[in-house]
Amino acid sequence: MTTAKEIQLSFFQKVKAALPANISLVDELADLLNTSNDSAYRRLRGETLLGIDEIATICTHFKVPFDANSNTHEETVTFSYNRLRNSENGFQNWLKIMSGDVKRIASIPGSNILYASDDVPPWHHFTNDELICFKIFYWQKSILNAPEFQNKDFDTALIPKEYIEQAKEMLNDYNKITSTEIWTEDTLNSTLKQVEYFWESGFFKNKETAIRMCDHISEEINLLKLKAEKQSKLVAKHESGETNFTLYQSEVMVGNNSILVTIGNHKIAYVSNNTFNMMSTLNTGFIEESDLWLKNLTHKSILISGVNEKQRNRFFKVLKDKIEALKSRIK
Repeated sequence: MTTAKEIQLSFFQKVKAALPANISLVDELADLLNTSNDSAYRRLRGETLLGIDEIATICTHFKVPFDANSNTHEETVTFSYNRLRNSENGFQNWLKIMSGDVKRIASIPGSNILYASDDVPPWHHFTNDELICFKIFYWQKSILNAPEFQNKDFDTALIPKEYIEQAKEMLNDYNKITSTEIWTEDTLNSTLKQVEYFWESGFFKNKETAIRMCDHISEEINLLKLKAEKQSKLVAKHESGETNFTLYQSEVMVGNNSILVTIGNHKIAYVSNNTFNMMSTLNTGFIEESDLWLKNLTHKSILISGVNEKQRNRFFKVLKDKIEALKSRIK
């Protein structure tokens, strides 16, 4: 039977994994609980057990759930998620939290992300200001039903500039993280359907805007292909090109976005929720199952980064053909 001390030690390991490498957990804990560093150390070592109020304070501050069964294979799993509200502030909060999560992962040496992509990972869209505005506008109008976007056509002026800058910063931080992505020929479909839906619904002011959006997506795919060729995400501004990107093509349908983040000796599993939101868990059993599924999917997929130029060119041609087909329907 797991003891209270063991549960507490495991809990603090997860809290530590959520901190940037340059932050001292003992200092943060002492300040948060308004206690001495020595008292904080005793709690970290499990010599002093946490009170319920202290657990609640720590969970709220570090955004880490407390799950006494997190190291077991129980069928009940505790998830954390960013609560989305149909308001501008709701999306702003999502953007802030997502950006913070990516920045924290990027700040810890040796971190990596394994991402099975049912649709395009959101940060790939953050290469162009107008495309950023479109994605944010679409999410708020069509997914969140934010009142301030209803009865409005797409207009970049409706998107605050700080949102654009924060999205770019998120992409910049993601580019620093070693990652593996698994795409299928259908991964781009949802993005193209969003453009087509806006065009058919009259939410674009003119045909040229819809065509231009297709061109932005085409440029996004060109950049992804270059990253795959160079096996690096640090190519957009001619950086040094450190090897940190692996891309697979899966012929098996992914089904949903599934992400496994490794930070040191710890792992966090993410699954998609409400289109662009994510739920995360530190539950060991769920993580092990996700890890096994992702590894099996990887083994059944075709490596198209670095090597296998013919297969890589064929894959990206399929994606580009889909974009051109949409442009033809719009014209």
